[in-house]
Amino acid sequence: QIEQLSDQLEGIEEAESIRRTDVAQQVGTSLLRGDSNLDDTLSSHPPLDDTPWAGEELLASEGFTARAMMRMTSQIRESCAGMDQHFGGKAVVSPSLLVSMLTKVEDHLKRRGEKAINEYPTPPGERIVVVGDLHGQLNDALWIFYRYGLPSEASGNIFLFNGDIADRGMFAVEIFMLVLGWMLVFPNAVFVNRGNHEDLLVNTSRCGGFYDEIIAKYPVHGRLVFEHFGRVFAALPLAYLFGPAGARILVVHGGLPRVPTQFIPSLRHMAPRGPTVPMRTSSVAEVVVKDCLWSDPQDKAGQDVSTRGASLICFGPDVTLKFCHDELIGLIVRSHEVPPTGEGFAFHHQNRLCTVFSASNYRGIEHNSGAVLLITSADLAVGNLAKSVRPEVYFAPRLQQACMSPPEPPKELLEADIEAEFLPQTPAARQTREVARRSVAAKAEAASKALIKSDDPSGEQIKDEVVKIVAELVVAHKEELWQGFWEKDLGLRSKPLARSGFVSFQVWKEVCQAVLGQAVSWDSVAAVLGIVEALPPHQGNVDYNRFLHRFHVCLREDGCVRAAWIESVLAKMVEKLLALSVQDLLNLFDQDKNGRLTIAEIASAVKTLDAGLSQAQVRALYLTFAVHCDQSVQDDIEVEPFLSALVAASGEEGRDTSKHARARGAWPRWATRYLRHLGRGIWEEGEHKHNLLEQFKTFDLDGNGLLEPSEFVKIMGSLQARFCQQLGAVMLPESSLKELAKLADFDGSGAVSYMEVLLALQPADTAVGGHVRFDLFEQICATVWCNHEALLKAFHTLDVDGTMMVDAATLTKALEQLNVTLSSGTEARRPLLPFQIEALVSHIQLDENGLVNYNSFLDAFHVVDCAG
Repeated sequence: QIEQLSDQLEGIEEAESIRRTDVAQQVGTSLLRGDSNLDDTLSSHPPLDDTPWAGEELLASEGFTARAMMRMTSQIRESCAGMDQHFGGKAVVSPSLLVSMLTKVEDHLKRRGEKAINEYPTPPGERIVVVGDLHGQLNDALWIFYRYGLPSEASGNIFLFNGDIADRGMFAVEIFMLVLGWMLVFPNAVFVNRGNHEDLLVNTSRCGGFYDEIIAKYPVHGRLVFEHFGRVFAALPLAYLFGPAGARILVVHGGLPRVPTQFIPSLRHMAPRGPTVPMRTSSVAEVVVKDCLWSDPQDKAGQDVSTRGASLICFGPDVTLKFCHDELIGLIVRSHEVPPTGEGFAFHHQNRLCTVFSASNYRGIEHNSGAVLLITSADLAVGNLAKSVRPEVYFAPRLQQACMSPPEPPKELLEADIEAEFLPQTPAARQTREVARRSVAAKAEAASKALIKSDDPSGEQIKDEVVKIVAELVVAHKEELWQGFWEKDLGLRSKPLARSGFVSFQVWKEVCQAVLGQAVSWDSVAAVLGIVEALPPHQGNVDYNRFLHRFHVCLREDGCVRAAWIESVLAKMVEKLLALSVQDLLNLFDQDKNGRLTIAEIASAVKTLDAGLSQAQVRALYLTFAVHCDQSVQDDIEVEPFLSALVAASGEEGRDTSKHARARGAWPRWATRYLRHLGRGIWEEGEHKHNLLEQFKTFDLDGNGLLEPSEFVKIMGSLQARFCQQLGAVMLPESSLKELAKLADFDGSGAVSYMEVLLALQPADTAVGGHVRFDLFEQICATVWCNHEALLKAFHTLDVDGTMMVDAATLTKALEQLNVTLSSGTEARRPLLPFQIEALVSHIQLDENGLVNYNSFLDAFHVVDCAG
């Protein structure tokens, strides 16, 4: 059940990824359209060192020969044996060799022709081993080669890798080195289909990982290596068709498109593809490409929207059967997902469709088996489809054992070896050796499966993955979730009416389904998170504040972005308010004079002030205050505590980014101590009891909305008479109160405004101020984090030299373009204001040349689980 939940959430995660990569494509297109000097490819790059690394000497001297590739295969096995299979390690293949190999592979694929489908009426070789998704799991790739031997044209040992070699795992570079390297040695024995993860934008997404792997292994030349992989991805075919009419086998990564009749004709006449598959399609050909990489089968007839994203489809058995009938196809082989059986393969749609998935124990948590599909070429050639197809299941051992299991070399190499007589090369002899290897492999696989289950008997690893995905979904949709819960708060059913901060479990599920996705067992998610209250008075309900505040986007302490930049955003707004009289202040915010504020009133006031908050941030500010400070059931909030919250958020101790903060820092210690004690007493009593705003109006004897020094002395005398005794604080004489009046006049106007009174009395540890500050900070951070792919695409477009370093102007340009794209060109909808972008960029730690690594900038923002 928990494995199914993980797969469900992975589908939702992919839907999020598709939405974000669509934004990224728009950002890149807009930048290219706006600057004719930009190109979507590198114009230069840091120079490469051609010195061969260990194991590459033969490749450097002989090129891609069987002997040289065999040495490279051994080098990869030896070098990776001591690495952690989930976290990877240092680079094993030099960037120079990778770039050289990828260039050769691109040329080889283009020489084969630009068609997106390769057709073989007579199947090649003796046997075709169809390999499904590997997702960077090197132990599975090595284990497949151990079980079935390395590719060989002479022995007819043919391999077809059906996409998704990249992403998830941390050894995709090494797998590509093996697969593509052997393709260059034996071009008629190794074939590769493109999968949906052979896509540069998907590789940079949160459901990717290949870009991160490359940058970690090649910090200097990573961008160059990544772009060369993109060129190969663009040249990969999308499908293979083997066998005679009526018994043909179609191998494609995802499945059938929404226009099945156009599938094969489109592939046969398709124009060259790009390194990224467009999510917004403008032609039948683009629809076919997207669907054949992303679609999935379903049991229900017809076509439906996929849980992976609204622009994707699922297709039913009727679609499959009609397509097979019309195209004289006996079997469709696809990959793309872990089969529900957990056995690495599954037949669907009256056995006319087969899913093959080769990454066993996927992501190190799912405990599923892997499988390959063996196709006997001779049987298929005579139309005997049933006899020609056989799936084989396995469970790869851990990386160290897989690395220590040598594959049988290709026949070409053994025949040239002086010791070849010890390994007879007749088909029967090779079959005998393979059967023996499988016998040994079966024992190792059984032991490995038992060991993995015993390592994590309660499934904590997969639960951690569930929590991680839920956390990322929550921070990306926190405002929508908050709004949904807030409107259905249980307190709205009680008497007297007052929001409680709780919703029923059923409401919690309904809101999560509506906002995050239907195709998830939210009962199981709740069980993993432990969010349902077990004890009265809220037994069976959910504390939605705690649920939402469990997950946050924060800055890494050791990152290149200093958190102090949020202070300048808050300080700008407060300083705009300082000079206003109390009447102007209330007129500005409380436009209908009812003592309460709506979102529209706050937004209008902020716009009038040019106070540095976007509409999205105004909503975040409003919801924060409504949840933490206002239990009323109305769709508005009180004026006085709202203004207090703003001041509290901007007045934290030790901050020096605003004028008023610096002024307070220069106060005499007696004044700071006295006002802090007095302010704490006022705030602890609560706005309804101390009525500071009403007292301000009472002591404003001339009614100008400002306190003259004599009026300030009187209000302070009244406050200290009320609070100093209960706080055990010393009451100040009138002369000291006059000195305080000068200190509280932050703008030097000769009078004290209501906001200046709040600033003067602001204690350092007000909870509401912390909430406002934190949630506003997160809203801005989340804008960057949630659009990681789009910003990275902008940086790649602007970084024409491939250095991965950018200056402040380039950072600003990328953030501004993101802003424009997210707002669809409507200025009022931009999530970040120009001032905020300027403040953020000014707090990035640049090197002595005024540059920062843009990968480090993006990595500075991360999601944290406060309960973890």
